[in-house]
Amino acid sequence: MLDSKKFSLNKNDFLALAKNAGLVALAAGLTYVGENLSNIDFGNAGVMIVPVAVVLIDTVVKWAKNNSKSSK
Repeated sequence: MLDSKKFSLNKNDFLALAKNAGLVALAAGLTYVGENLSNIDFGNAGVMIVPVAVVLIDTVVKWAKNNSKSSK
């Protein structure tokens, strides 16, 4: 990928910015859902649905927060 010149942005910069914004929005949205999942009434199935959903949401949030290239 070509780097942009100082004080200017190119298509790659905008794509990286959009990707990061999307990952942050995904992490924030899933964190909100995970925090408020206990307020939803699933009836008797809630005993099985809530723990599985929380683990899945937590996994996706951690992936979204740490989804960056390592600098080698």
